[in-house]
Amino acid sequence: MNSHTFIHAMFGAVLLSASLTACKSDGDGSTSDASATDPTATGTGTNPTTGGTDPTTGGTDGTTDPGTGTNPTSSTTDPTTGGDNGFVFADDPYEAYTQIDRHGAVEAGTAGIRAKEGLGFNDGSDISIRDDYNASNPVEDIAQKWVPEIGASVTFFHDAFDDDLMTFGLVPATVAETVMQAGPVIIPDTIKYDPSMPTSYPNGRKLEDPVVDITLAAVLLKLGGNQPLTTFADLPLNPTANDVPFKDEFPFLAPPHAQ
Repeated sequence: MNSHTFIHAMFGAVLLSASLTACKSDGDGSTSDASATDPTATGTGTNPTTGGTDPTTGGTDGTTDPGTGTNPTSSTTDPTTGGDNGFVFADDPYEAYTQIDRHGAVEAGTAGIRAKEGLGFNDGSDISIRDDYNASNPVEDIAQKWVPEIGASVTFFHDAFDDDLMTFGLVPATVAETVMQAGPVIIPDTIKYDPSMPTSYPNGRKLEDPVVDITLAAVLLKLGGNQPLTTFADLPLNPTANDVPFKDEFPFLAPPHAQ
């Protein structure tokens, strides 16, 4: 079995395991969909933040209803003071937009799709497949549409960097360990959030989270012991904070740098 076939099989096993976990017995011989109450589930179920249903099912969540296009955040009224908060949000129908990007799982569409061509290698390869990936959706992720591409990228990363990691005294993950560690984060390409757990990527995402370093650790390193998920993020070369402090109210990001 070649490495790509093995990785494809491993991803399939991980996804199948997640699916089986999401379906639990009720004790009377029937089953219920755990995603109805599991805030980390994708595709169906209740949105724990807003109480709405998952937008991939055609219902509503706290942002936009794909069925009606209604955006409940389009009001410019400040809910605290009742005055105009100065923000104007578009309320165009869902069908008026063309999806050109998605970025729930950090770098899944770049480092996970044709990784070699996206890391400084210019061999004339056609990377327009990334446009197809960015126009895709989590339902297709779960159907394993992109597993061959992601599997090839995982192989590339380990072939390219395992020797370097060992030179620095780090222990690379095996392919099977990478699939178990990073697979549930990358497939499907969504932000997962369990409100009972601390908020920090990959459980939700804070503005200051070093998300790329965390993702690379999950893909490359055998996690555990003296190799935590923050191994790369804790390197002294990394900045300890944003160059300009974040705000404590919406939109939270600091203003752009003055020219």
